[in-house]
Amino acid sequence: MKKIVKIMLILSVLMTMSMMSVSAEDVTYTIRSTVYDNTDSLIAAGDFYWDANTFSGFLYMIKPGLSSELLYLHNSVNSSNTIQLGDTIEEGDLYYISKPQIKKTKIAGSDDGTTFIVDDVDLEKYYLMGFFGPKYVVMPEDPSAPSQGCKPDKIAKILLESDDKKNVASGEVWELAGGWTLVVDQVDVEGEKVWVHLNYKGEEIDSGVISSSANMSYMEKTYLYKDSDDYPVFYCTVESIFRGTDTDFAVFKYVFLRGDLTTIESDDTYGIFDVEGFEVPALMNNTNYAGSAGSSVLHTGDDAVVLSSNEAVTLNPDKQIDLHGGLYLKTEDTSGTCLKMTLCKTCTIKVDDTAEEENPTEENDDIVVVDLAEDSTEKEENTVPSTQGETEVQTDEGTEEETAVKSSVSAPGFEILFGFVGLMGASRIRK
Repeated sequence: MKKIVKIMLILSVLMTMSMMSVSAEDVTYTIRSTVYDNTDSLIAAGDFYWDANTFSGFLYMIKPGLSSELLYLHNSVNSSNTIQLGDTIEEGDLYYISKPQIKKTKIAGSDDGTTFIVDDVDLEKYYLMGFFGPKYVVMPEDPSAPSQGCKPDKIAKILLESDDKKNVASGEVWELAGGWTLVVDQVDVEGEKVWVHLNYKGEEIDSGVISSSANMSYMEKTYLYKDSDDYPVFYCTVESIFRGTDTDFAVFKYVFLRGDLTTIESDDTYGIFDVEGFEVPALMNNTNYAGSAGSSVLHTGDDAVVLSSNEAVTLNPDKQIDLHGGLYLKTEDTSGTCLKMTLCKTCTIKVDDTAEEENPTEENDDIVVVDLAEDSTEKEENTVPSTQGETEVQTDEGTEEETAVKSSVSAPGFEILFGFVGLMGASRIRK
């Protein structure tokens, strides 16, 4: 009897341990660029830069093949030669540049025209750019004519963008992203109009009535919420509306939602970089980066975020030179003046292994979120890091972005073990 009791206790302990959630730790990894090797005959004398073709830590929009970022090393010390081991990149000679690129929005695909005007705002195109990796939407100079240019100092994270259809019943709350929700209040008796409310963190921000007749254009069936400067914040179209005896619902498509508008100030600091201005300097005129398309060539005066180094950087052997947000230069320990150097970025996959309290044995899909933007020292994940305190740029990713993620691991298959233990106990009692 004692032996059976011991076995049962051991099995109980093993079951308890096995059914506990498996703990998971954040995973870090490093992205590396191509190697700068000044002994390579293909390396030209003078200046050098990495772009999205040579460093995957920079944003690259595969379709339609656009990029915006590059790290530029100006060789003012020995411009007639390659950069040598032990050389110093003088203060102000190391640049980070991001040039916004204009492209069609998803909603533009629903119409063959050259404009998509809703409430005096043209939703046909928008500007996108990377900022130390993650993608941002850039505010246009004139919301009614985006092709007139943009304001690279005014950016926001894209929280949601999709051309998938979404059915929302009358009275249902559609959870969008970042605390935003859309509520379908009711459908009219003819089934051609729907009344919606746009809320942020439970508070109503806007409301509107959207029509969806068969003879209406997508522009006429689009609901738009814009800020006080006419910059789009949220929009969606109503594909169709259904009114039934029991349930009414609307079918939405082409949804877009951005985060809070943020401003990059001219005196902001990001790691070893200071904001120098918002136009491409003459030094980089005709620099062709990340492809051969005309939009990937820098021209003097182009709209861009331009940051330059606020300290000298000496390229000594076997050295890690921190730049900003996990981005750093790494030099190898070589002999003579041979310089081998890479641009690297430390990234983190954030995992929260907290199980659901209400049903700890229920399986959930494991999700991981990769954050290529922020330092691990940041207090908030919706912040574009700046070391200027009050000038810190605030954004909200939704995304990208990087809220803590729950995952749980259940331990099925113990029913047989319970049955076996019960049979053994019953058998022993009977004896």
